[in-house]
Amino acid sequence: MTQKPRLGRIQYLNSLPIYFALENVFGENGFHLAPDTPAGLNARMRRGELDVSGISAMEYARWPLEYYLLPDLSISSQGPVGSVILFSRAPFSDLHGQAVAVSAASASGAALLKVLMAEVFKAEPEYQAAPLTNGVRQKYSGVLAIGDEALRLKMAGEWPYELDLGAAWQELTGLPFVFGVWAVRREFARNQPESATALHRLLLRSRDWGVQALPELSRMAARFSEMSAEQILAYFHQLDFSLGPEQEKGLKTFFQYLQNLEVLASAPELAYFAR
Repeated sequence: MTQKPRLGRIQYLNSLPIYFALENVFGENGFHLAPDTPAGLNARMRRGELDVSGISAMEYARWPLEYYLLPDLSISSQGPVGSVILFSRAPFSDLHGQAVAVSAASASGAALLKVLMAEVFKAEPEYQAAPLTNGVRQKYSGVLAIGDEALRLKMAGEWPYELDLGAAWQELTGLPFVFGVWAVRREFARNQPESATALHRLLLRSRDWGVQALPELSRMAARFSEMSAEQILAYFHQLDFSLGPEQEKGLKTFFQYLQNLEVLASAPELAYFAR
C-alpha cells in the first residue's frame, strides 16, 4: 500500500494564504501535513523525510538535482517584504567587520543579506547564526530576522536602523525577490507523479482561495497576533504567491550574484515539475 505523501507546511504568517483552505476548508486528508520552520523544512526535504514542501530559494540553489520546482508557487515580494529585515545599531556601511546575528531559521534571507552588504554597502560583517533571544540580541551590532520574528522586532521599534531586504533588492536590481519556493523531491516525482500532480493542484487551489480571502484571514490572524487586522492585511498585500517570468528573472539574478560571491559554485537552472 502506498503511504500518504508528506507535505511540509511553513509555520509563519506569510504562508497562511497558501495553507488555510487546504487545512480548514477543503476537507482533504490524502497527505500527512508536517509543520516546521523554513530551515527545518529545508533539512527534512534534503533528508527525504518530506515529499513536497515550501523550501527556501537558497535550498533549491544548493541542491537543485534533488528537487523540481512546482510551477506558479512562491513567497515573493516586489519591493518591501516586511518580514525579512536587518536591524542595526549603526548605519549599514559601518557594519563592516562587526558581528551580525543571523536567525537560524534563515537561508535565502541570510544569502541575500551577503549580496546586499557587498553590492550596496561595500561591507562584510561577521555573520553568526544565533537564536534571536533578548540576551543574544544585545551582543550584536545587527541582527537579521525573518518571518514572525521580524514582525515582532519591527513592532517593538527598538533598533535605530532597519533594512527591508526585499526593498533593498528591488532598488539594486529592479526585480522581485523570491524568498521561498515549493518543490517536490525528484525521486517522489518519478515514483508517484499522480500524487505530486494532485498536491500541486491542491496547493494552487488553496492559494487561490486564500488570495481571495485576505481580509477574512487578516481578521482571523489578528486574534492571535500583536498586529491589527489592518496591519496584517497590509503585510499580505506586500507578498506575491505566484512564480512568473519576473520572479524567475529575480531568482536567476540572485543565483548569479551568489556565484559571483563564490557562495555557489555555479548558478543552477530552474527545473520544473511537469506531469
